[in-house]
Amino acid sequence: MRSLPPAAEIPPVGTDWQLADFWRDRMTQALVERLGDWVVGWRNTVVMEDYPGHGVIPVWWDVELPITTPAETLDRLAAALVAWHELTVELATDARGRFAASAPAGTDSTGDPVAWRAVKAPGIGRSRPGRFVHSIPHPGSLSWADVDPRGRDFDPATVPAVVASLVTAETIPAQGADWRLRDLWLESVSASFLQRYGQWAIGWRWSVGEGDLDGGPVGNWCCFSHSVTTREATAAAIVASLIEWHDWLVDTADRFDRFLPLAAGDLDGWERAVVHLVTAVGDRTDYDSAWYSCCTTVLGWFLEAAGIAPAEHKKLLDHAIGGRFESWTEPSREVVASVAERVAGQVAGA
Repeated sequence: MRSLPPAAEIPPVGTDWQLADFWRDRMTQALVERLGDWVVGWRNTVVMEDYPGHGVIPVWWDVELPITTPAETLDRLAAALVAWHELTVELATDARGRFAASAPAGTDSTGDPVAWRAVKAPGIGRSRPGRFVHSIPHPGSLSWADVDPRGRDFDPATVPAVVASLVTAETIPAQGADWRLRDLWLESVSASFLQRYGQWAIGWRWSVGEGDLDGGPVGNWCCFSHSVTTREATAAAIVASLIEWHDWLVDTADRFDRFLPLAAGDLDGWERAVVHLVTAVGDRTDYDSAWYSCCTTVLGWFLEAAGIAPAEHKKLLDHAIGGRFESWTEPSREVVASVAERVAGQVAGA
């Protein structure tokens, strides 16, 4: 392990996970060249898990390899590789018999070992979300205090110059570049906006439909593959998206002001406000993919602006919406009215 060239190139602690992944890729390629293709599986393992609806079955899991000191990192990688080798032996021979109970009955024409048929049959895998944490949060995770535009000093005329320094021929990845490089570049733009304008500005990418962040209110931006073209056109799209996002926040604040303040016991007032906000968000997002995530965010902001304790928001909205909003579907007036009634009732009882 330590004799391979990438072993001397372990990234420092705290390196962004996308960049650390490039090192893992190089190390894996070096191992393939030394030991063979089979080693690519070191990132995987199998555990017996009581999986909902299936009982106790084998489930594929990602192997976590955090970057710490070079010695610890290489030791963990070596251990993962040995464990993968042992698993492949077990899958080929079923030596331990631990998969037999969950294997499909009988045999099949492939002649695969019982263990392999057991692992292959469910087709169930899990990843570790913590590994893919982005340095820039999703705008839907921001509070109303983070994004409230009132009292903010924002001059749209400054945006073109800020964007021009970020969108250059040298910095924009090619369309065919690794997705991690493209993602890092987009995050670097968001990070620069955050530093220049504040946390609210990271929402410039929350596009309508199946774009970068899915289900948002921004129409001037879609995603890297569609919105990044020439330097000039890309810069113009980013400028327009940030300004559009800010204008939408201003519009949202204005809508809040139409109904606030609201007493907890004003059921009619709460119902009217919720119906109005759900409809406004739906119209803005075209009821496209995941539009309900933006809707839930806005309703949470409204609860915050109304003085409802943050700890109550998720429980209240989960009860009110309960999975009744769907992608690409405008809910009926009856469903919207029912959601509004539930919100009002929950607020009154909070």
